[in-house]
Amino acid sequence: MPELELLMSVDATLRFVPVGATPAGNRVDVPFEGTATSPRWEGELAVSGVDYALIRGDGTVALDIRARVGEGERVIWYSATGRSGPDGIREVFTFETACEEFADLNAAVAVALGTQ
Repeated sequence: MPELELLMSVDATLRFVPVGATPAGNRVDVPFEGTATSPRWEGELAVSGVDYALIRGDGTVALDIRARVGEGERVIWYSATGRSGPDGIREVFTFETACEEFADLNAAVAVALGTQ
């Protein structure tokens, strides 16, 4: 069984942009910007992206996130899906990068626990 290890922590500012009601629920785009820290790199890297959130009829929020960490040649793109509800935020991430330093992330799957 693989062990869990901290990959990164993200501290971001969110904006909420209501899109409207759809048959599946209320859509809200949530652009975000902030910083990411990690045992894998020194200091902070910029992070930005959008969560295309869907607030379902039962109050659960379905998360669909696209984002990037870093700048220049040290960029990691990621996508995540998950759920947000009374018990917190749970997400699953996959990554893509051309940076040799982070190349192992191209085959990685990560899980996240978030706070609201």
